[in-house]
Amino acid sequence: MTDAHDAFPDELPLLPLRGMVVFPPCVVPVAVSRPASIRLVDEAVASGSLVVVSAQRNDDPAQWYAVGALAQVHRLVRLHDGTLRIALQAFDRVVIDRVTQQEPYLRVQAHRLPDRLDNPDMMTYLHDALARARELLDALPPNDELRAQLESADDPQHLAALMASMLLVRASLAERQELLELTDVGERLARIGALLAQELAILRGHLRM
Repeated sequence: MTDAHDAFPDELPLLPLRGMVVFPPCVVPVAVSRPASIRLVDEAVASGSLVVVSAQRNDDPAQWYAVGALAQVHRLVRLHDGTLRIALQAFDRVVIDRVTQQEPYLRVQAHRLPDRLDNPDMMTYLHDALARARELLDALPPNDELRAQLESADDPQHLAALMASMLLVRASLAERQELLELTDVGERLARIGALLAQELAILRGHLRM
């Protein structure tokens, strides 16, 4: 881990995300268009500071879930309309404790929310979820990059994040947020496996039509 990751400031910028849950330790692309969020990103990139990201409730930037992720912002490109395309490198789950600043953008106090890796059935849940993921990939157009990532990763947290981020396309925002909030990684993998089975059943039903 980097020094930036190990440090945890008393106060951090909060970037609310529309329709998106970020699962550590993934790197995900994000579009940023609101003026306050663009200023936040510009300042975070310039200073190298960490940010907290959290999914918006009801598509409202003034409402967000209390559990989010600690992330580093990497700016990719600024479009002609001023919109930014960035990459978020997520490190840890966090709990937002309180808002300390509203303008020019939100700042919060937060604390880390460590994962639990002591579930005795975790590897069983992991293998079951991976089996569903492979079945789903077999039924979809070829995605060699994602398949390679799933086959090369050996960390349960990373595999859970990859499956939740890349394969649960029909899961609701609330269902994905529920996954993020599950502290027990074994329980998270079990739930991902069930959601992947639902995705597969829906896809096969469409293919039979």
